[in-house]
Amino acid sequence: MSEIALHLDSVSKDFGRIIALRGINLDVQPGEFVSILGRNGAGKTTLLNIISGISTPSEGEVLLFGTDPAASSNKSKLAVISHEMFLYSNLTAVENLEYYTQMYRVEGMEDKISSVLETVELTHRRFDLVSTFSRGMMQRLTIARALLHDPQFLLLDEPFTGLDQHAIAMLTTILKGQKAQGRTILLTTHDLHIANDLSDRFVVIDKHRVVYDAAVGALGVDELRSRFFSAEGAQS
Repeated sequence: MSEIALHLDSVSKDFGRIIALRGINLDVQPGEFVSILGRNGAGKTTLLNIISGISTPSEGEVLLFGTDPAASSNKSKLAVISHEMFLYSNLTAVENLEYYTQMYRVEGMEDKISSVLETVELTHRRFDLVSTFSRGMMQRLTIARALLHDPQFLLLDEPFTGLDQHAIAMLTTILKGQKAQGRTILLTTHDLHIANDLSDRFVVIDKHRVVYDAAVGALGVDELRSRFFSAEGAQS
């Protein structure tokens, strides 16, 4: 049996008097695609920060591949795509990717960079400064950066925000491809239809707690929206 990819046991996070998460229990198996759904302020980004080792819980235990998320052994296993793109605007697309291949000690740098740029359809802009890119193009380059070192686990925090329809379709195709390759993927999103199309499982966070956790299809998209995201539903 494969080692569990992610284990959270009674994880809580407070910022002074502000409650961000309360008693989160979550297990994610290798190769599983899980979408975390919830309103703004529900605690989704805080949860991903804890999983990635950026933040530590106030209470509870978090294990990523059986170890502390911040352990050096997890650096090469994890990739994060978030609102912060971690790109250098005064460098070209290729120069940005070269920097990260050196950071992650990626072998076959030139071939790998060419491959990921082709995946995100940025080959024709490879020598252009990132400062000349649209937001959608920068997001695509961020995805290329995340794929450089062949991570086992992808954490995506609202990656579809601000993308045009072409970029959304491209990212959806990329994520389906990553899933087919056996990557473990955890996605936060507001878009129930995208989550339904991509995921094996829905986890809904409301009022900083997990209020629903089931396989996709256990509830239809309309019923999920009605129960957890309607105007009459609980506010976060």
